[in-house]
Amino acid sequence: MSQLTNLQRVMAAEDLPSASISSNETKLSALVIAHAILNPYVTKWDIDRFAELRPHAADKTKYFQYPQWGHISDPATVLDVHSRVMLWYLPGIIPPERVKHFNRIHLPLKGSLVKHSKRKNESSMRFGHRHVPELAGRDMDPLADAIFGHGGLMNSPATFQQGHLIASLMVSKRLQDKVYESSNLRIPAVKEWLHEISYAEEFWNSISGLVLPDLARVGKDAIAAKGDWVVTQPPSGTQWPSIYVGIDVMVFNFS
Repeated sequence: MSQLTNLQRVMAAEDLPSASISSNETKLSALVIAHAILNPYVTKWDIDRFAELRPHAADKTKYFQYPQWGHISDPATVLDVHSRVMLWYLPGIIPPERVKHFNRIHLPLKGSLVKHSKRKNESSMRFGHRHVPELAGRDMDPLADAIFGHGGLMNSPATFQQGHLIASLMVSKRLQDKVYESSNLRIPAVKEWLHEISYAEEFWNSISGLVLPDLARVGKDAIAAKGDWVVTQPPSGTQWPSIYVGIDVMVFNFS
């Protein structure tokens, strides 16, 4: 842990490159992951049984009671009864200076986030609700002036048009419908943003391959197969940087 603390202290005083991952960031990731491996928390759960579909969500807490471990602040792993990793907890794997950089390059997305939020407000008001209930009756929404905007932006090179189709897939266990490219990928600000985060996505792809190899493999297979299913014409031409088929931007109320 001393090595990790010393490296974090050194990195707090240095400027990180704006378009690449530094060698110290690579060392930081390795140390955080190593510390998590050496700091396991073991449950009495069997991950195979936990993953089984149950008709009622309450059944999960009935048969899989939450462990009483108190507050966990250091990197750690959570294992099932057979010592299989169920969760990686990796606080600090992204240095604060890198987070600030990502925040800055998110700023051009504010316009798209605000528009998305307004559409949700208009839809909610048709049913007698507001997206932000505590602001009902006010002429001004102060959240619209937040520096990063407010709302969500879902991006995917291959997604279903309707959310209920996902449920049909879970039942049928076979692909029944075509998928579509998110219309957001045609927004110039989104295309530029994806380009600017591509170097970091490549780095995180490598981390995913290390800590979640099965999930990373499934993601790569899905990306490789999407060309046969995506029916959006003409395609946007946006280069997709992730091994996963979705990158969502979420800006909450007081960000």
